[in-house]
Amino acid sequence: MKVVYNLMMVDEELSYDNHIEGFDIGIFSSYDKAEKTARKYLTEVEGFKDYDVSYRIVEKSVIGCSDNLPAVVFVIGGWNENDEFDEIDVIESDCYVNKSDAEQELKELQAIYCRKEWAIGKKIIDECSWQEGFVRL
Repeated sequence: MKVVYNLMMVDEELSYDNHIEGFDIGIFSSYDKAEKTARKYLTEVEGFKDYDVSYRIVEKSVIGCSDNLPAVVFVIGGWNENDEFDEIDVIESDCYVNKSDAEQELKELQAIYCRKEWAIGKKIIDECSWQEGFVRL
């Protein structure tokens, strides 16, 4: 089974209890590409280089993949919100090549997990979906 690597940058100072103040940077074809991107963000990108930010790289299976990785995958996310409207109780699926497979898995996850919000995200492999930095107000 093929795998990809999801890179998330985490603002440690603003994360608390069951809430992670995270920036989903993207899904990468190799661990090395994800880690190289994380190091670039930590040294060059505004906000990420200025605050107490760490990174997490999570390996994800690619469901429905033949020999070669596809250019695009679909990921299901579910979450609740706390009183401050921060996302908590976040769950995220593996990656799906076919959107119809992701839609079927969404129905199954909704039957298992009680979450207020659900979404299917389309991700381009090896492309940063969060390209800007950030500032705190």
